[in-house]
Amino acid sequence: MDEYAELWINFPNYRIRSSSDLIPIFIDKSMMYKPGEKFQYNNTGYVVLGLVIEKITGMAFDMFLSKSIFEPCGMKNTGYFELDRLPANCANAYIFDEKRKEYYTNIYSIDAKGTGAGGAFTTVDDIENFWTHLVSGTVVKMAIVSEMFSPKVASGEYGYGFWLMKVDGKHLFPYFQGSDPGVSFISSYDEDDLFIAVVSNFGDNVWHIHKELCELLSEMVII
Repeated sequence: MDEYAELWINFPNYRIRSSSDLIPIFIDKSMMYKPGEKFQYNNTGYVVLGLVIEKITGMAFDMFLSKSIFEPCGMKNTGYFELDRLPANCANAYIFDEKRKEYYTNIYSIDAKGTGAGGAFTTVDDIENFWTHLVSGTVVKMAIVSEMFSPKVASGEYGYGFWLMKVDGKHLFPYFQGSDPGVSFISSYDEDDLFIAVVSNFGDNVWHIHKELCELLSEMVII
């Protein structure tokens, strides 16, 4: 499978409204490699994590996040919304059809509702609130934050739920990212309290924009 949208050719995306709804898609597939053999980001792992959270808390995954993270962080415009029940002022996402040279919405190309692997709707302001509360120890204790931002794989590029970007060959700062057909996102927070978030509802190359911003800001001199 080359594109995420290919999942829904034979399986209707409108049936995916919880993490458990994804189980039939991957439960019978063989493993790509042995556990511990190498690191590779995998959506399925986070789907299972969402199911574990639901089992432990007895709450739906999105409700748990709302009560434990979104509300404490003041993320008033963030949530796991169903595509056919979007709140007011919520932007649609668009995919460009190269053959017809026009845009169409992604409503048949992604899950009808996000799961443990992602799919939340948010705003740049809410992401800034999230970083502010996370790095201050409001969401979880600072000892846990430190663990989350520490390399957990041999390559040093991933912690617990956060990617780690190396600057000047030694400094690591966390970022998280995501993409779906018609959607792309990256946000980082460095040791100088510099917050960057780049989002697109057209699936633009936000990674290139983020890189250019980082390079530009690193060259700035305060006088």
